[in-house]
Amino acid sequence: MIKNYKQILIICGTIILFGAAFFLFKNYNPEEVGFYPQCPSKYVTGYDCPGCGSQRAVHSLLNGNFIKAYNYNPLLFVLLPFGVLVGVFEWIPGLRDHRFRRWINNKYLVLSVFALVVVFTIVRNL
Repeated sequence: MIKNYKQILIICGTIILFGAAFFLFKNYNPEEVGFYPQCPSKYVTGYDCPGCGSQRAVHSLLNGNFIKAYNYNPLLFVLLPFGVLVGVFEWIPGLRDHRFRRWINNKYLVLSVFALVVVFTIVRNL
């Protein structure tokens, strides 16, 4: 049991650190500063991957510019809450038997999310 709480603390701490870094360095916009990593997929193929624009979107979100963030990567607004829900129901031992977890881990929902990502990638590169 304690091991799970340590993992949760490590994950939450990492998320908080990255969030704080993006927020504190708001003058270092990923669009303007060159030390943020480039997307390897876009660098190699020239096409946007499903995650392209996420750094700029997170930066805009943390600075309160939701419309700009949505324009950078609208898929982030769908997958971020879904990912948080999956994480909560996976990492908290008391919720592992909850019926909502079975709904989230349903193979049809997972395949639907995968299909959404594929369609989003195709549409954004047309």
